[in-house]
Amino acid sequence: MDFSFDESKFLFGVGALLGVISIFYFGLELIFDLSPTIKSFILVVFSALFFVLGDFVDSDLLGISTYVFSGFTYLSFLIYVSVRFSLSQTQTLALLAGSSALFLGLGYVRNEELYSLDSQTSKKASAALFGVLLILVAVDVAGPQPEYRLDLKEDVTVSGQEISVGVLEVENTFPLSRNVDLPSYGGCVAYNKTAKDGLFISPEGDGLIKGGATETYNLTDDVRIRELNEPPAGDTIREREAIEGDYQIRTGECPDRPDNKTIYVSSEDGSSSVFGGRVQEMD
Repeated sequence: MDFSFDESKFLFGVGALLGVISIFYFGLELIFDLSPTIKSFILVVFSALFFVLGDFVDSDLLGISTYVFSGFTYLSFLIYVSVRFSLSQTQTLALLAGSSALFLGLGYVRNEELYSLDSQTSKKASAALFGVLLILVAVDVAGPQPEYRLDLKEDVTVSGQEISVGVLEVENTFPLSRNVDLPSYGGCVAYNKTAKDGLFISPEGDGLIKGGATETYNLTDDVRIRELNEPPAGDTIREREAIEGDYQIRTGECPDRPDNKTIYVSSEDGSSSVFGGRVQEMD
């Protein structure tokens, strides 16, 4: 029985496996704060780059590895675009069908030897693709990030379960899409030091803003309301409840002895600045 072991194939196999894992990790994780559009282009360029590299490597195993990397990089692109841009079922189907036709066409061209790139041409094509990749990354890194502006109302009438204390505006001046990390806010709705309800606001969004767009998110939360002469609920006297009325809005943490009929709004980490950007009161 032959127990011979080919070390080179094993090493190539491990290298190829780790390469595929790295490709998927880059494609599916936000490890770099890049524009989703740029990241999509990077995955496509890397897929083309690996494909071209396979034309001028001397080793058969290495050549096969580059084609494997090309295919898996493009697969990462498909998954990333479908999930990150929330494509519809029709758009996803069209993307998959087009990609299938693309690779079937490439396979046919390779099988029929309808084209052939010499080593020098392949190197030039690889250098051009890599140059495009560097330009895309440079444009992305140098481009502006989204700006956040918190617009708080001066006061609000508490008369129902849901109240709105203002809006969060996110502006993207970059021509391509950007990732958005929406902040959360806390605080309290205080009728007095004993009648108050906690406030927690977490704007909902898909974490993405289109190029040149401005998105507005309403800052709302549900508040437990009771009448002034109504017995308090729960096991704590007049705690975790607010009483109807007009409340002024302030920034900062909820103090132990709050001002009467005041809503305090603070950032989730408790900083009194509410958010690192501009804070502007609404009319």
